[in-house]
Amino acid sequence: HRSQSGRQLAKTQHESKDAYAALFSRIPAPDVLVTDGLRGAESACTEVWPGARIQRCLVHVQRNTRADLTSKPRLQAGRELKKLSDRLTKIHDAEAAARWGGALNAWHIRWRDFINERTWAEDDPSNPKAARQEWWWTHQELRRCYRRLEKLFRQGRLFAFLEHELTEGGPVARTTNRLEGGVNSPLKHVLLDHHGLPEEHMKRACEWVCYMKSGSPDPASSIRPEHWKPAGPPATETKDDAGNGTPGYGTGIDWNDFHTHVAWKSND
Repeated sequence: HRSQSGRQLAKTQHESKDAYAALFSRIPAPDVLVTDGLRGAESACTEVWPGARIQRCLVHVQRNTRADLTSKPRLQAGRELKKLSDRLTKIHDAEAAARWGGALNAWHIRWRDFINERTWAEDDPSNPKAARQEWWWTHQELRRCYRRLEKLFRQGRLFAFLEHELTEGGPVARTTNRLEGGVNSPLKHVLLDHHGLPEEHMKRACEWVCYMKSGSPDPASSIRPEHWKPAGPPATETKDDAGNGTPGYGTGIDWNDFHTHVAWKSND
């Protein structure tokens, strides 16, 4: 079993641990949960599905890296770390994953002292942090980015999709793209196309989209007999001049219904 979790999965106002736990309790435990990194989803998975592995969406990991370092890091250490993050989606076997982990460790050895540098409030009194902190990490974003990558690698959440015991049942997704593009995107579009719906109607619209994505949707079964009206009689049709019995122009609409005679107005 595979399971994917995204921003539209839990039909609640807040994606909390309890909301996800209530949702997961209704679903059979999967082998692996592919998640975008929301703490509520991962905590609920650990509690409700203790035997399930977690695969962090690699695209979301790369987005987090860009959020910390920007697309064009100014520092050399940041450029090297972003290049490592960009390689994540290009890894397709366990050997390449091991080399990636070795490269991340080598980066840390090279830049360990750099990311451990501190700035003291007395040395930078104009910094807003100085009013509430005695010191802070000088390269906080760079440090946070490294620690995220290192923790995910150590926990086995970056390359779980390569583990043999999980792939025996078929390929394991490494991103939530199928959910984002296949379910979440249509949900967003239906709400944009029907902008202004009351909240309850928005929920019904989203439920309908999800239902049509299910294994065997039967939309006709949702129509109540009292709401169904048979179609009226078809418009009469003329036969063509060739006399071979093929349908000609219909007579359901009369040209004169849309055109009335208007006297020509002269400019004289």
